[in-house]
Amino acid sequence: MKDTVGPLEGTSTRGRWNVRLSVVALMLAVLLAACGGPGAAPAGETGSDSGASGGTRIEPPKALADFTLTSHTGATFGLRDLRGKPALLFFGYTNCPDICPTTMLEWKKVKNALGAEAGKVAFVFISVDGERDTPDVVKQFVQGYDSDFIGLTGDEATLRTIARDFGVAFKHDHDKESNPKNLVDHGSYSFLLDHDARLYTVYRYGIPAETISGDVQGLLRADAS
Repeated sequence: MKDTVGPLEGTSTRGRWNVRLSVVALMLAVLLAACGGPGAAPAGETGSDSGASGGTRIEPPKALADFTLTSHTGATFGLRDLRGKPALLFFGYTNCPDICPTTMLEWKKVKNALGAEAGKVAFVFISVDGERDTPDVVKQFVQGYDSDFIGLTGDEATLRTIARDFGVAFKHDHDKESNPKNLVDHGSYSFLLDHDARLYTVYRYGIPAETISGDVQGLLRADAS
């Protein structure tokens, strides 16, 4: 039996991708129809959708495999570096013409809404276009939105392994005729991690910044109690 929260749709730089969140056999799946197969989280987890204006809570939070990427500063950075504070995470690329810049602008609103507590939260952008998105390129991108935002990049094989753990897929099309701007198909979901760097909530594109900031504040209050 397969129960889904949705079906939901994400948007990509080259069209709309179907996205599903499976809550019984495969808890979390962010499915890109163009790629043919869903990403999945381990069985035994459940999810709850808080409604059209909210995210999907992962219950219990999903443990994620550690990873090592290169940050926009040139230093190595891993999931372990996010432990101890909530984190917002998004997979995109710097040449993205729509979803990525819009998401970063929403994150700015989230950070502003958090006020003095914003320093207790990490905002992490992971490029799925490691070939073009060098640390310097990623630095210019993320810091163009906020100097505290973290940008990560790496080789494609590593990025696919990490993305799969989140149930994310992405697709490169290097055909100059069909894709002259070399756009990358990718999911549009943002992910909230708890202080143990576990997947806590999934947000589809368009969730209001005040909803996300409210969830982050809830995590901060829970950490303080």
